[in-house]
Amino acid sequence: MVRFIDNTLGKWLRHFFFAIVRTYFSLFYNVSCSGKHLLQDASGTLILATHVSRFDGPLIAAILYTTQRIRPVVHYREFYNWMQWFPMFVARAIPVSSPKSWAPEKRQARKEESMARILAALDRGESVLLFPAGHTRQQEPEIIAPHLSGARDILQTNPNRPVLILRIEGLGRLQTARHDYFWTFIGRNKGRRHISVDIKTTTLDPSADLTAFNQALEDKLNTPIRDHF
Repeated sequence: MVRFIDNTLGKWLRHFFFAIVRTYFSLFYNVSCSGKHLLQDASGTLILATHVSRFDGPLIAAILYTTQRIRPVVHYREFYNWMQWFPMFVARAIPVSSPKSWAPEKRQARKEESMARILAALDRGESVLLFPAGHTRQQEPEIIAPHLSGARDILQTNPNRPVLILRIEGLGRLQTARHDYFWTFIGRNKGRRHISVDIKTTTLDPSADLTAFNQALEDKLNTPIRDHF
């Protein structure tokens, strides 16, 4: 029943939110995206993205919506926030983590449940969007804490799973802001902010120890895909 609703009413609602979000970004951001075809060529792809601002998720969802079904992985506080819950639910976002006040057994059970949902989505051919750093960037480079194991845990279940690196430039408060002249007709010299979204395939070794795996992933996320922005 849930799957039926998702494929009918859910699909209409996703189109509705897509139209709103895409219109917003078209008015205030000049977004270019390279490598988008790589996602369309593969199913069940794990997308590992840089996390430069709170707008990353909606931006990526709007850009990739017409390419393939994307299931974002979000922190439970974001998912259950009353202002965000409904669009998160419609997007079939997968909440992860849990309150530290929970008993260890309950937290472990939640972790296993979240992982099962992620793997099930990938096995159905849906793509999963994961921000390995776990939070928005507070410094210029992307930093992945040594204890964060989400990406490695997913790949350990299937080392041959397709993996894409997605880098966002120009959207974060610590990144260079450049604008076009879109709004000059109303007397504003500062127009839409230039945003670059770049996607490329990559390989990672899930058999490596966690610290080495995270360092390798961190290096890939911090390596520019384009020669310049």
